[in-house]
Amino acid sequence: MASYLELIYKSVLTSESCRSDFLQKVQSESSDGKEHADPLSSLADFQAYMASPASAALRPPHKQDTSAPISDYFISSSHNTYLTGNQLYSDAAASAYTNVLLGGCRCVEIDVWDGQADSDDEDTSSSSSSSDDEKPHKKEQKERQKHKRLEKEKKATSRRSRINDAVSSKLGGIMGSKSTPQDASTVGDGNAQDHPAHIPQRPEPRVLHGHTLTKGTTFRDVCNAIRDSAFVASDLPVIVSLEVHACLEQQEIMVEIMQEAWKGFLITITPEMLNSPCMPILEDLKRKILIKVKWLPESVSGEANEAVEDLEELEGVQTQKSQEGSTAPPPKPSKILNALSRLAVYTKGFSFKRLDQPEAKIPGHVFSLSESAAKETSQNYRDALFEHNRSNFMRVYPYGLRVNSSNLDPAFHWRRGAQIVALNWQNLDKGTMLNHGMFRGEPGWVQKPQGYRSSEKPFTLITQRTLDLSIEFFAAQDLSLPPGDTKEKSFHPYVTTCLHIEQPGEETGAGADDDSTDTEKNYYKRTIKSSVGVTPDFGPQTIEFPQVAGLVEELSFVRFKIKDNELGRDSMAAWTCIRLDRLQSGYRLLHFHDCTGWKSGGVVLVKITKNIS
Repeated sequence: MASYLELIYKSVLTSESCRSDFLQKVQSESSDGKEHADPLSSLADFQAYMASPASAALRPPHKQDTSAPISDYFISSSHNTYLTGNQLYSDAAASAYTNVLLGGCRCVEIDVWDGQADSDDEDTSSSSSSSDDEKPHKKEQKERQKHKRLEKEKKATSRRSRINDAVSSKLGGIMGSKSTPQDASTVGDGNAQDHPAHIPQRPEPRVLHGHTLTKGTTFRDVCNAIRDSAFVASDLPVIVSLEVHACLEQQEIMVEIMQEAWKGFLITITPEMLNSPCMPILEDLKRKILIKVKWLPESVSGEANEAVEDLEELEGVQTQKSQEGSTAPPPKPSKILNALSRLAVYTKGFSFKRLDQPEAKIPGHVFSLSESAAKETSQNYRDALFEHNRSNFMRVYPYGLRVNSSNLDPAFHWRRGAQIVALNWQNLDKGTMLNHGMFRGEPGWVQKPQGYRSSEKPFTLITQRTLDLSIEFFAAQDLSLPPGDTKEKSFHPYVTTCLHIEQPGEETGAGADDDSTDTEKNYYKRTIKSSVGVTPDFGPQTIEFPQVAGLVEELSFVRFKIKDNELGRDSMAAWTCIRLDRLQSGYRLLHFHDCTGWKSGGVVLVKITKNIS
C-alpha cells in the first residue's frame, strides 16, 4: 500500500489544480480548522493524513437534531433480543441485552412467560447459584431430594389443616360457638410451631422463545441488564417491546420488577400526557425507558377497563348495549393487566388489521407487522402506509419461518417510513450490515430525511436523484482471514460491492428476494479480480455504477464484502457498509469488520468519485 500512496502523492503534485487545493477539489472537504491543512507539503505529511481518521471513506455523523417528535426518527432495533443463536434451540441470556445496547440498539424485545416455582425456576435463570460449580448429577440429586421434601411437607400441612377444620367444626356444633383461629391452631400437632411448613418462594416470570427448545432466563435478570446498559452508549431513550404470554398474576410481578429495576427511568404519567394528541420531542425523553405493550383504553366510566382487546371491539359492545339495553353479553376478559397496560404512554401496542382501523387515531399507537404483512400492505396501500408512518410508529419484524435467525431487508421498510425494523442481531447477514450502515456512529436514533417527517408543515416532497459512482481499488492491508482459515498464502481475497437503493419493481412479495442467501440484483453488484494474501495488490481495478436513478441518499447504501476465491462457495472474510450520504469522495481508506462484527484492522485503499444530480 505504501508504494501506491507514493504514486498517488506524486500524481497529485503534477496536477496544478489538485495541488493548489487538494482537500477541497479532490477530497471534497473543507480545509478550515483541519489538522492536516496542507497534506501535500511532503510525502510524510500525506502519509500521515492518509493514516488519520480524516481519510476514512465514512464521513463522521452530523450532530443529531433532537428537537423533532419521536416519530420522526428511525430507531436501531432488535428482534427476540434474548436469543443467543437460532430461533429453535439456542439459549436465552440477559447478557444479550447488554451486548445490543452497548452496540447502539435502542429498541429491545422481551418475550415473557409464567415462571416456575422454587428449584424449577432456578434452572431457567441466567444468574449462577452457589451450587453452580457442583457436578451436574449431584446437583440434580439434591434438587430431587429438595422437591420430595417440599411435597411431603405440603401433604403433611394439608392433612393437619383438614383435621383442624374437622375438629373445629365438631366443637363449634357441640358447644354452640365457632372456635377462634387461635383455638384451631392449638388443635392437632403440638410440634407444628417448632417445625413450620415450608412457604415456597413466589415464582417470577421467565424470558424465552415459547414452544421451542430454547432455555430461558429470568425477567428480573433481563430488566437489571437493561438498567445497567441502557444509557452507556447513548443517552437517548430505549424502547422495551413486551410480548406478554404470562398470566395476570405474573404480570403483577412484572410491573413490580420493572418499577423496581427501572426506578427513575420510567415516565411519570400526567393527565396532560394521556390527552395530548402530540408526540413528545426526542430531547425530552433522554435517559428514559419507554414500554411498548398491548394497550387497554379506559372504560366509559373512567375505571380500569377489564375486558376489551381493541377499540373496534369496544365500539361494537357499546353499540350493542345501546340497541339491546343491558342484555348485551359482556366482552371477553383481557389478557393484559391494566397496571401493565398503563405503562405504555407513548408506545401503545395494537395488533394490526388495516391502516384505517379505529386504533390508528390513538396518539402514540404502535402497529406491529410481520415483514410479509408489511410488504403486502405496501404493495396494496403504499401511499396510505407512508402517510401513517409519517406521524405514527410502525414496527416490522422477521416472519416466523426464519428459524435460522436470518433477517429481512430493513432498507425496504425504512423507505416506507417504518421507524422500528427489528433484526436478529445475533446473526450477521445483509440485514444487520445495512442496519450497521444506517446507525454507525449515531446514537441509535437517526432523523428521517426530508419528506418523511411529521414536523414538516407543509409536507416536503421527496427528492429522488441520480447517482454516478466510480470506485478504484488499489491495495489492502491487514485483512482478516475467513473464519477457520489460518494460512495467509491460501487466501485469495477479492472485493464485491453492492449498491442498495430503491429498485424498479421493488413492490414484490416477501419471498421474491431470499435475504438469507444474501442475493443481489446483478445490475447493482460489481466484483473485482482476486489477489493473494492479507496485504493484496488489486491492480488497480475500477468499478462503476453509472446513471442510477431514483436515489434518496439517506436511505441508500453501498456495501463492501471481502471474500476468498476458493473451490465451492466463497467464504466472507470481512465487510463494511456505508450510508450513501456519508460516503466521502477522493482517496480514502475503507475500514472493515470481521465476521463477528468487530473492527478487524483491515483497510482497503480506494479512490471514490461520487456525483449526484
